[in-house]
Amino acid sequence: MANVKRSYHSPARRRQAEDTRQKILRSGRELFVTRGYGLTTIGAIAERARLSAPTIYHTFESKRGILMALLDQMAQDADLAGMTAAVAAAAGDPPRQLRARIAFTSRFYAKGTDLIAIARTVSGAEPDLAALWAEGETRRHRAAAALVRDWKREGALADGLSVKEATDTLWAFGGPDVFRLFVTERRWPRRRYEAWLVRTLEGLLFATSASR
Repeated sequence: MANVKRSYHSPARRRQAEDTRQKILRSGRELFVTRGYGLTTIGAIAERARLSAPTIYHTFESKRGILMALLDQMAQDADLAGMTAAVAAAAGDPPRQLRARIAFTSRFYAKGTDLIAIARTVSGAEPDLAALWAEGETRRHRAAAALVRDWKREGALADGLSVKEATDTLWAFGGPDVFRLFVTERRWPRRRYEAWLVRTLEGLLFATSASR
């Protein structure tokens, strides 16, 4: 029995499971984009991935699970861990922390413009996606609030600016809609967008003495 357990947990098994997972994610993303989320079925994803429908359900449980996994993968690909480490390393330097956060969100939005558009537009008609979108925005707002509270303690916020106002400003300006308007609609290069956004938020959020 010991040999069977070692075989089950072998690197080859893990690679096979990850290969299956990636096939499902690629197929789901392709179909969500080309057919639309609502018209894409688990059966269609299984056919595109050349897998059985039960395998899809076993791996992700639902279409929503596939979309959530795609969004999580986007965050990993955009180096969420690196951004978190950079913000921590820049403690006491709010402008540097701001630049690290904006660089990450820019990478994240650039890697998933198609998926973000799907989640944003379909959420109005799909209750589970509406909950997913609301959850994502809540997490983003909480992350902004954590940074702003640190900046408040350090005396970096502009005079008269409350934590709530600063949090809402960072959350709104750093969101996917602003990225879409400037980069997707007006075709700004990402670096130009990032530089503009950093300058704008520095002017709105920080006391003059906090700017570098």
